[in-house]
Amino acid sequence: MRIVQVSAHFPPDFVSGGTLMPQRCATMMAEAGHDSYVFAGDLNSLGPLEEKDTIENGIPVHWIGISPFLSWADTKNFDNPEVARAFSAYLAKVRPDVVHFHSIQTLGGGLLDAARKAGASIVVTMHDFWWICSRQFLVNQDFEPCSIVRDCGECPCAINEAWLSKRNAWLAKRLTQADLILVPSAAMGQAVIANGVPSRLVRVNENGVELSPVRSKNRSGAVRFLYAGGDDRLKGFDVLRDAVRTASVEPGTSLDIYGARLDDAPGWVHCHPAFDPSELDSILADHDVLLLPSLARESHSILTREALSAGLAVVTSNTPGPSEAVRDGFNGRVIGAGSVDQLRAAIEELSDERRAAALMGRGSVSETVTPDDQMAELEGYYRSLVAGRDASLGTTGEAIGQLIRDVVYVIGIQGAPARYRAHLPAEALATRGIRTSVYFYRDPVLPGRVLEADAVVFYRVPATPQILALMESIRSAERTIPILGDVDDLIFDPEIEPLLDNLSSLSDEERDLWREGIHRYRTTLENCDYFIGSTATVSHEAERLIGIPSHTLHNGVSALLAKVSERELSRERREGQIRIGFFSGTKTHDADWASIEPAIAEVLSARPDVELWLGGLVVPTAILDPFSDRIVRLPLVPWYELPGYLRDVDISLAPLTGGSIFNEAKSAIKWLEAALVETPTVASPTQPFREAIRNGETGFLAETVDEWKAHILALVDDAGLRSRIGSTARQEALLTRSPAIQGEEAEAILREAWVHVGQHGHRAHSTFPPVTRDEPFTPLAAEVEPYRLESGPGSVRAKRALRQVVASVRHDGPRVTAAKIARRLRAASARL
Repeated sequence: MRIVQVSAHFPPDFVSGGTLMPQRCATMMAEAGHDSYVFAGDLNSLGPLEEKDTIENGIPVHWIGISPFLSWADTKNFDNPEVARAFSAYLAKVRPDVVHFHSIQTLGGGLLDAARKAGASIVVTMHDFWWICSRQFLVNQDFEPCSIVRDCGECPCAINEAWLSKRNAWLAKRLTQADLILVPSAAMGQAVIANGVPSRLVRVNENGVELSPVRSKNRSGAVRFLYAGGDDRLKGFDVLRDAVRTASVEPGTSLDIYGARLDDAPGWVHCHPAFDPSELDSILADHDVLLLPSLARESHSILTREALSAGLAVVTSNTPGPSEAVRDGFNGRVIGAGSVDQLRAAIEELSDERRAAALMGRGSVSETVTPDDQMAELEGYYRSLVAGRDASLGTTGEAIGQLIRDVVYVIGIQGAPARYRAHLPAEALATRGIRTSVYFYRDPVLPGRVLEADAVVFYRVPATPQILALMESIRSAERTIPILGDVDDLIFDPEIEPLLDNLSSLSDEERDLWREGIHRYRTTLENCDYFIGSTATVSHEAERLIGIPSHTLHNGVSALLAKVSERELSRERREGQIRIGFFSGTKTHDADWASIEPAIAEVLSARPDVELWLGGLVVPTAILDPFSDRIVRLPLVPWYELPGYLRDVDISLAPLTGGSIFNEAKSAIKWLEAALVETPTVASPTQPFREAIRNGETGFLAETVDEWKAHILALVDDAGLRSRIGSTARQEALLTRSPAIQGEEAEAILREAWVHVGQHGHRAHSTFPPVTRDEPFTPLAAEVEPYRLESGPGSVRAKRALRQVVASVRHDGPRVTAAKIARRLRAASARL
């Protein structure tokens, strides 16, 4: 095979970890007998766009001058037509079978178009986030970590939002030319997929590392820390500096810093010149814990794996590559990127010899491969592409995907449920280029609009003669239009009535109306071809009861909610007592809350400085009366204000009574919303929470009173634990439920439904006795609540404080409210 490696930088012109990988690829492919070539940018010896040819270690290298295009804000950093023309001429001479792109900033994404025109198979390795972030590492100009999912944050260093969106859209179009996208670690793969890179193209080609077997260190004496990142701010040197200056460590503890000076360093910190790579083994042998507080979102970390192999524990920020090899509490600590407090806490904890020793000698928790293994796998990818064996990567999925380009959501209720089950999927599908529209079920435009769509989704729509006629018109259409039903709990099963505690508070007339609603929802679903549920339990029950195929689409992260949450996250939590909070959006959670009140009472009794915040409609029982002066009542608030309240509580609670299939069907939204503002959650261990929460890492699961009390007290008493779990939970939420991931999953469901209906036809009419109520289409009842921010962030805190006072007066009376305000004023005065 004739193989060209393409890299903006290449040795000996520029040497770094990122340049050594394309050099390894070129060298080892030549050694394997292939015709190996390199097209590289030159920083030092050539003028702009000048070209030259050299031989480097036996490999022909074609250089082009790219020094004027280094600025991340320069359009030619990503779209450089002159370089693309030079590359086209180069390809015409070499005529490669495979072109493998590495880091191509300054060269530009247009090179992929040139390679496609040349007829070569195209491989892209994402060594960093350049395809998504113009600064490559998702760190802004003030060296603060950005959201790991670009669409879920606000980029402060883009020229403007329109510029960045246009840049990324242009690059995404170039990326569609790729036959294969490689990443150096599985964690990096998860991150790029969460940012919209097509999962069907992504494969892991782990960076090969030469390692000796994991060896436990025979150590005695005080703990010896190691930092080897130099004074590079991207490596977290400033975070390290601030953490060690205020850390309180055990006597005898030492920290060796290589490649940087630390002015006014504590006596236990020692600075040294950078070491030669040949000295690494001996330096690792002399230390116990590696500190790697990197701000950059690194795709891999050879040093992390070398340190773990040498028996060290590792403290790393939650950046993809390093944190993939480190499991928090097993072989090190995983901390929030940029968190001085979390790094300080980890150093203080592991300065205890026993705690450090417990994490040492356990090696990497991810696979570590050799360079030979890596290159053998890569060669196999090349051969498969050239032989056409991986052609399915770019054909079948795309061909079916062309069938879904216009989707209509019909909703039967408004508010938060519609936001999660209709507006968010619509937002997610838009990331796939799919047009989506959301209509209320009584909208008179529906009869014409649904026949224009490629799929129609009915979310919680009660049956009416008009809706059934609408569905019949879809079934009678000349082309295939699948009809999907979406529900987020078991409101379609009449047999759940005995399981619901809240029905006892309804009048006979209200209960009759509720029963009618259950049968009307069921009637609509009986006329659908396919079912979408918010949890596995809902999906399973729908398939069992209705007999149609089902698929689960979990409630995900809204880009809009994520951005509001990021704004709240940018500020400190409100000063004051530790706060535990429960927020209820409906009247149905009184029994859930009551199930944990004994534990809450014990916590409030054991910790007199803890406040309880209760939001929404939940009513506490008499067991909490002794603590009424520490209970803050909060009203229902607009969804875009909820992140502010969740940010100000230190611990979020999500109880559900056990043994109820109805509660097993409830989604983990409470964990998701709290995670976005880095507030840790303690939740009941229902299936959705077990799926969302890794116990002790991204939250806590509690079933008994003792477990609830223990987990809440652990979080109350340990600020570092709260911070660490909160930041890990946020990253988990973004990486597993981002809009791009939701969009890909939603599109796949719609494709499956289309194929199912195309093969089997629409569902035959069911035997379920239909129940309907006449509700004609009418513009007066058709308006859909807008999904947008209703106010700016500047006035939110004042409104929030006023709502707290009003809610407290309503629930507790003016006397108790006045006592609470006086208590807070005294506490604030004491802090001054």
